[in-house]
Order: sequence, then C-alpha cells, then structure tokens
Amino acid sequence: MLGWFGFLAGSAFGAYDIASVEVTRPHPSLERVVYEVEAGDSPLDRFSIIHVSKRGAGRGCSEPVILLSPFSLPGEFYEISETGRYAKSAAGELAMAGHDVWLVDQRRTELPPGACESGAADCSVMADWSFDTLSGDALFALSLVRSQHPGARPVIGGFSAGANTAMATVNRAPGAFSGVFLYEGTFYTEDPAIAAHNDAICSNLEGALAAGSTYDPSLAVLGLALRGAAADPQGEFPLPIFPPGTTNQLAMLLVFGAPPPPGALAPTPSFVRTVADFETQSLVYSDQSRLELVGPLFDNYGSLAAIRDLACGLSGRDASHYSNLSAFRGDVLIYVEGTGFGPAMFDSAGLFDRAASVTIDHNPELGEADVYFNVHWKRTFLDPFTRWLRRKI
Repeated sequence: MLGWFGFLAGSAFGAYDIASVEVTRPHPSLERVVYEVEAGDSPLDRFSIIHVSKRGAGRGCSEPVILLSPFSLPGEFYEISETGRYAKSAAGELAMAGHDVWLVDQRRTELPPGACESGAADCSVMADWSFDTLSGDALFALSLVRSQHPGARPVIGGFSAGANTAMATVNRAPGAFSGVFLYEGTFYTEDPAIAAHNDAICSNLEGALAAGSTYDPSLAVLGLALRGAAADPQGEFPLPIFPPGTTNQLAMLLVFGAPPPPGALAPTPSFVRTVADFETQSLVYSDQSRLELVGPLFDNYGSLAAIRDLACGLSGRDASHYSNLSAFRGDVLIYVEGTGFGPAMFDSAGLFDRAASVTIDHNPELGEADVYFNVHWKRTFLDPFTRWLRRKI
C-alpha cells in the first residue's frame, strides 16, 4: 500500500512518498492514522498528515474536512484539549460528529535554536517553502482523501496561515473542493494602509531571499514565550528583546497581546493575536491554559518564502494565490476578528463572486486568535463551523 501511495503522489504532484503509517486509538470511538510524508531529498522536507475518523463509520455520508495548520505548526494544533481528553479537541469533536477529518502540517524544521545559523543543519531548502509548496502539500492530502473517498470534493480550510494555504490551494484547484473556510488569513486587501504596510515588508523579504537568506529565526520567540509563561510565569524572560526584569508572563502578553514590530509576522499595522489586559497581566477573552498548549508545538524557524508570499500578496504586488478564486463554485465561510486581518478578510469575501454562498462570522471585539483559544471556544469557533458544515450537507 505504501508503494502505491508513493506512486500516486509522485505521478500527480511531484516527489511525495509516504515513509511510514502509524495507527492509534486516542478514544475508544476514534481511529487516528499518521502518515509521515517525505517530499524531497533533504531531511527537512517532510511533514505529517493525520487522519481522524469515527470507528465503524466507514465512508459515511459527511464530506471529508481538510484542516491546514497555522504558520510553522503541525496538525496537532487542532488536537489540543485543555481537558486532556482527545474527543474534546476540535479534531476529536468533528470526528465524533461523523466528519472524516484530515490534518495537514505546515512545513517545519523541528530544529533547536541556532541549528540553521551555526550550519549544524542545512536550512537552504526552506527557500522553496513558499505557498506554492504548501498548497502542493494540501493537494497531496487531497489525493489521500480520494484514495478512501473516490471523487470526493472535501471542505478545506485553516487558521491563520492555514487559511492562506487553503486560499492558494482552492485558487489552484477550484473545482476540487465543495467548501472553503478562511479563519483570519488572506493574501488580498483593498485597504491602502494594509497594502502600504506590507509593501516595505515585501521589498525587504525579496531582497533577503535574493541575498540567500531562507529562514526567520525570530519565530522561536512565540513558543519560548508560551513555554516560559506556563512553566515559570514570574521568572525573567531569557531573551534581551524586552526591558530587564520582564517576566515570562509579561513577555507572553507582549508577544501575543501587542502588535509585533515592523518586519515581523504583522500582516496589518494593528495586528494583535489575543486581546490582553496589561494592568491585570491576563488575557481578556482567551483561556491562557489552552493557548499554552501550542507552546511546545511552535517551530523555531519560519520560511521567508512563505512570509514573502503573504506580504507581497497583501501589498498588491503578487496576485498569484487569489487570481482564480472567481472560478470557485462551492460554499465559503470566513472568520473576521477585530485585531487580525480585519478589512482584508471582508475584501477577500468579494473574490468569491461566483461561490454558491459566502458566510461571514464577525467578532469585532476579539483578537486574531481569540476565537480558537477562547474560554468558550466551542461557542466562538466550533459551533459556527459545524453549523456551516450542516448547512452544506
């Protein structure tokens, strides 16, 4: 079977091969299959696809759902559960409801800090980790889905950069999917302030790539801040990017509750991941214990090619990842938060001008990630998603 999958992928989308398959049962009613995928000669060119399904459901009648991970995060992003029970994760809840769930990693190095800079690892391959590559990974996942559901037209979507990958994938293959959902991620805006903000970032990243740079090591701060806040909130943050004496808790709030500095992962000038109260040093809407679960999952390096695609798309200089969306005829769900991509998400809805339907879930008071990490995340994230899925079915 592995050889057959490798042949299928190689003939359709390039040098993909399944290196291993692992089957577990995280809940008596659920089966979890992990496909380890090799996509090139470099040891960094590999990722995982996780298939979660209800045991005994067979092919069922629900459309498969492909969930694409945020920037430099694995499919396990959708498996976090503050209760510790797998069935209470987003993936578990969807599978228990009868959906055939497929989780696709973003490309990640899984290297320790300093490995790229020191030459201990060859990170040059990250020059190819653009959204062309990431959407190719998603199309390979589609081939796996269709190996079990011949002719299926799944729903595809994701959170943040997972939404960008979904947009790029549907742009490449608009007839392959019955629905797409975009949670705070796009390449398109009509807002001049957002376009101007990204124009300088686009130029800087194109210059860096032309000079041979391939990775962004500042991504390590995200995981470090979450891990520090979880392990020792009153301890001093170890990196000298904040004033001396800054605690791990405050550092986490600065990283997730304040706009990133120019040139960082900041698609808009006012981008805030989670709304924070700095007087009480707490998150306003998100459950910190839930957010901290992704701390160990963050990679230490980000792909400059992917960040370049995001910035150059939002600047208006690169339409390659959204120019064909008018060919999509399925249903669309778009999540719009107050301090995320904001007006760019509303603008993006207009790209789907021939879609069967476009539904917008708007929470103007929330930060970019507050819906998924919310104290009431099932109400803010899962319920709108499952209602939309039921409408389609």
